[in-house]
Amino acid sequence: MGKSSRRLGGTRAGRTTALAAGLSALVLGVAACGSSGVDGGDSGGSGGGDDAAAESVVDLDSVSDEDAQKMADLAFGTTDISLDSLDPTVQEALKRAAIELTPEQKDKAFECWQATTCEIGDGKTTLGIAEGFGGNLWRKVAKMEIILQAMTYPDIGKIIFTDANADLPTFLANVRSLSSQGAKAIVSYNDFGTAALPAFKAAQAQGAVISTYVGPTPDAPADSLSNQITGDVCAMGEEMEQVAVDDLGLTGDLAILNGTPGNPQGAAWNKCLEDSLPSGVEIGQKVDTDWTLAGAFDAGSALVSSGTDYGAIFYDYADPIPQVVEAYSKADKKIPAIITWTSNNGMARVWEEKLGTPDEFPLYHTSALTWESRASVTAVMKQLAGEEVEPVVIVPRPFVKAEKGYYLSDRPDDYPGPSALVPDDVMTRMLSDG
Repeated sequence: MGKSSRRLGGTRAGRTTALAAGLSALVLGVAACGSSGVDGGDSGGSGGGDDAAAESVVDLDSVSDEDAQKMADLAFGTTDISLDSLDPTVQEALKRAAIELTPEQKDKAFECWQATTCEIGDGKTTLGIAEGFGGNLWRKVAKMEIILQAMTYPDIGKIIFTDANADLPTFLANVRSLSSQGAKAIVSYNDFGTAALPAFKAAQAQGAVISTYVGPTPDAPADSLSNQITGDVCAMGEEMEQVAVDDLGLTGDLAILNGTPGNPQGAAWNKCLEDSLPSGVEIGQKVDTDWTLAGAFDAGSALVSSGTDYGAIFYDYADPIPQVVEAYSKADKKIPAIITWTSNNGMARVWEEKLGTPDEFPLYHTSALTWESRASVTAVMKQLAGEEVEPVVIVPRPFVKAEKGYYLSDRPDDYPGPSALVPDDVMTRMLSDG
C-alpha cells in the first residue's frame, strides 16, 4: 500500500462492549495458568494442561462483514476506512477480534495476562511474545490484545511471555529462549531495530515464524523476519502536512518535536513532511524530547521562549502532549494546533478541559495502534498454515480530529484510548489490578 489518504471527520466509534453480541461464542479449552506479577513479569510459573478441553472449530463465516467493519471503525477511530480496502491478513485479524468470547474465556485471558506461561487448550502450537519493554500500560494492553487474539485459534495451546525491560542482550536471549521452548509462532514489538535480527534469524532457522508490529524494521530479510505489521512512516509525515495546510489552513512557521536525537523514525517522517510543505509554510524549529515527559515540557518551553507563534506542533507520541500544553499555559501563550501520532487519555483530558475557553486548540491524532499486535498473531498463524502473507503489511493510520467525548473519565491518563480492542469488562479488570 502506498501513501495513505486522509480520512478525517468520521464518527468516533464507541468503546468495545457487546459489539459482537449476535455472534456464536467460541468454545475454547480453559486450562490452568501460571500466575505472576500484574505486569506479566518473569516471576510467573507454568500451569498444567490436564483439564484442557478439546479443540473446537472457529467459523469465521459466523462473523458478519458488518460486525468486522464495526471493529475496524474502533481500531482506526473513524468510520472512513472500509474493511475490504485492507490487506487480507488485517481483514482476518479484525474479524477474529469481533468474535465474542465467553466469560470463562475472558477469565482465562486475564489469568494469562498476569502470567509468563499459560496453557489455553490442547493446541499443538506455542505462541511466544517477545516484549522489549513491558513496563507501561500501552504494552500491557498490547499483550492482552495478543492473548485475546490467540484464543480464537484452537491450534494455539500455550503462550509464553518474556520481557527484556529495555535491555538488548536480554531481548536477544529471550527470543532464543522462546525458540528453544518450542515457540513456533513469535510476535514482538521490536524496540531494537536491526540489532534484533540475529536472534530472529536464529529462531526462524529453528522453525519459528516471527512477526513484529507497529515499529518498522526497514530492509529486514525474510530469513530474519517473516512479517511486519506497520504503517507508512513517510505517508504519515505527508498527511500531517495535509492536516495543517489543507484542513487548518495554516501558513508561516510550524514546529516539530522528536524523540531521541537522530532516531530513524523521526528522520523519515520529518523529511517527508518538510518536502511536502508549500511555499509560505516552513518548519521554524525542531526540538528533541528524548521521549520523556520532562523532555516534552522542556521542548514546549523552548518553543515558547523562541518568541515565534507557531501555528502547529507535529509530534509522533501522544503521551507527553499534556506537558507541552502545560508549558504554553504556564507562559500564558496561545496553544498551537497539535497533530500527533497515537492516542492517550491524558491528552484527551487536557484537550477537553480547554474546550470553550480562550485556550481551546485543534487536536488531530491517530488510533493507539495496540490492536496491530492482533494482526501479527494472525500473520504468523496464517504462515504456519501455509498461507501467503505479505512480508510487510502496511496498515492505514489516519489522523482524526478530536471530538468531545474523546476523554474517558473512568480511565487513567495513560490509557491508550478507545481504539483498543479489549472488551470493557476485561479492561476494567486490568486497570483495577494495577
